[in-house]
Amino acid sequence: MELDTKAQIARATLSILILVVSLFFLGVLVLVLCAGLEINPFRETTTSFLIAAFIGLIGVAAVLFLLNVATNISLIADARIAELQIQPRPRLFRRWLVAFVLIAIILVGVVFGGTYLSKERYLRVVRAQADEVLKENASFLEEVSQRLASGKPEDYKRIYEIRSFLESQRSDLPQLTLIYSGKFADKLALYRVNDYFSGDLEKGTYTPAHFACTRNLDCEYLTKFFSGDKAEILQKYVIRNDEFYIYIPLIGKESRFVLLFERRNSYGKLGS
Repeated sequence: MELDTKAQIARATLSILILVVSLFFLGVLVLVLCAGLEINPFRETTTSFLIAAFIGLIGVAAVLFLLNVATNISLIADARIAELQIQPRPRLFRRWLVAFVLIAIILVGVVFGGTYLSKERYLRVVRAQADEVLKENASFLEEVSQRLASGKPEDYKRIYEIRSFLESQRSDLPQLTLIYSGKFADKLALYRVNDYFSGDLEKGTYTPAHFACTRNLDCEYLTKFFSGDKAEILQKYVIRNDEFYIYIPLIGKESRFVLLFERRNSYGKLGS
């Protein structure tokens, strides 16, 4: 590496190191305030990002320090050997900087692009598993429609048993929730059938469990479907925690309901 390039690297690393250290101390100030006063003004995702950035600054500062020390030692050695006057050439340093930025952009693209493709691929896997359940259990799904229309405690008990059977056929199937609708004070109410049967057959009682929909995810979709509109299969995933959702609306002869297949996956498909 030429002397002028080393000089440019030494100066640049020193400047960036000063900036990184300044940001680090600002982060320490915020951390001390939050910990000392036992407050946290940030949301969960923002807090996770700030913690990751804080740890990243420590790593960047360490790398810059080592690089600066190494280039300065190299400059001293070269100057003593050759006793040359160093006249930096900005063009060569710019080439190094441009090359570094391009590589960084490529790496960022690989990370984000790989994450997106991984999520889409995994969503297709969950969809294939859901389609398999539908294809092999059409008679059970029609029975669910009939029993929802009947609405007796023993009918709901049977629906719970069917749901458990559909979910437990294989170990790798996603979690299954059955969503159906009802009325509460003349308003549309959403109910769910999942793991626990909240009823007593001896007393002839059944207490439906409410399904809490999520705004901007499924509330509008479920409301339209149970109000009588047609609905296509809804496929979505939430970036945080890698939560995958597939809503399959079913219109039986007696009633409507939705099968919600849900699964989490915290690992991508890049690497081994």
